[in-house]
Amino acid sequence: MATTQKDSRKLTSMTFKRPWHRYTKGDRAGFEPERAKQLEERKIAVPTASLKKDAGGETKASNSNSNSNSKSESESAADKA
Repeated sequence: MATTQKDSRKLTSMTFKRPWHRYTKGDRAGFEPERAKQLEERKIAVPTASLKKDAGGETKASNSNSNSNSKSESESAADKA
């Protein structure tokens, strides 16, 4: 049976904001810290961890906006009837 060696490299998970090589917007991939920093500086990708931190506040805001939009749509539909 083959043994696997533990890889000592630490990778940074990055989420792509725009296409780059074989990756498309929204793809996630792990990179060595130096490459991750380059991708972030060039505004190609952002650290996935930073998106998870921001998502909590944005999700709540987007939910409240979608609720208010659906109310206004139903109110405008009632006005038309």
